[in-house]
Amino acid sequence: MRYQALVAVVLAVTAQAAPARAQPQEQALALLRASSAQSAIITFCGKHYAIDGTTALRISQTARDVATEVLGQERAHAAFKDELARRYAEVKEVGEQQWCTDQRAVLSEGDVQIFKN
Repeated sequence: MRYQALVAVVLAVTAQAAPARAQPQEQALALLRASSAQSAIITFCGKHYAIDGTTALRISQTARDVATEVLGQERAHAAFKDELARRYAEVKEVGEQQWCTDQRAVLSEGDVQIFKN
């Protein structure tokens, strides 16, 4: 499934950057960052671009599910809540349209196309 492949890529990239004993937790936090980005795309970018909300939601949920397996439900929920607040503040600071334009540019190279136009 394409969504599991995305999670595998995030895990592989994160594994190279994190110390050995912190890898699972750092990977889980990276997945929560990816999930918050997809959530922000769903929330803000549909106003500016045509998006595949179903795919974005599936990616977000898959990333959260894997992070929850690593961190446990309570810790994952708290970490995601904090990450989502940070992400939404980032969108506000950059500006919705600019943030979405930046995400569209970054994600245009991938196999999974969230932005349709």
